[in-house]
Amino acid sequence: MIDFDIVSAFSRFSVNTLFIVLMIIIIGKHLSLKRYSFTFLMISLVVFFLCYTLKNFDLNLGMALGLFAIFGIIRYRTEPLQTEEMTYLFITIVMAVINALSDEFLNLMQLTLINFIVLSFIYIGELFLIKYSFRNNIHPLEESLRKRIVLEIKYQSSDLNDLIKNEIKVQEDNFNIKIQDYKIIKIDKNLNKVVIHLFY
Repeated sequence: MIDFDIVSAFSRFSVNTLFIVLMIIIIGKHLSLKRYSFTFLMISLVVFFLCYTLKNFDLNLGMALGLFAIFGIIRYRTEPLQTEEMTYLFITIVMAVINALSDEFLNLMQLTLINFIVLSFIYIGELFLIKYSFRNNIHPLEESLRKRIVLEIKYQSSDLNDLIKNEIKVQEDNFNIKIQDYKIIKIDKNLNKVVIHLFY
């Protein structure tokens, strides 16, 4: 049985809480992520204390890996999560596990540095990489908040762009809307069709 160190536990809990709060602030500009703020906070808190408590029963790394299996089984089934949302959920769980189980090989300063590095990459990714990774600088999390029309059109490799532009004009005339952007979701040459999303 490992002795419980209240000072170490509180220090690492403070680092973990500071990390998750700063992450929520950084990603809070996206409304679809902002609504998960409470979820990220509570998962981080529960996973941290779960790991820190079970660690005192002298369990090995298999316990940490088993946690990921548990969260793999208990999935969010109410609605599909986008890749970005799943990424931040994964970061939340991983950092809570690291902050809770690393006291034997990382001191508080090293742990704080690791948290800072991860936060820095999140900030840089949100500020620069994501901004220039999507056409017209539209973030995919913002796309989900806009109105969308899903179309299937016949595949024609020679003039696909012209065909999409014509379909956009048809949709604008039929529904009296203004299409702001579109995304090609799938090109199926076997079925000879293209699936596109129109955002208005």
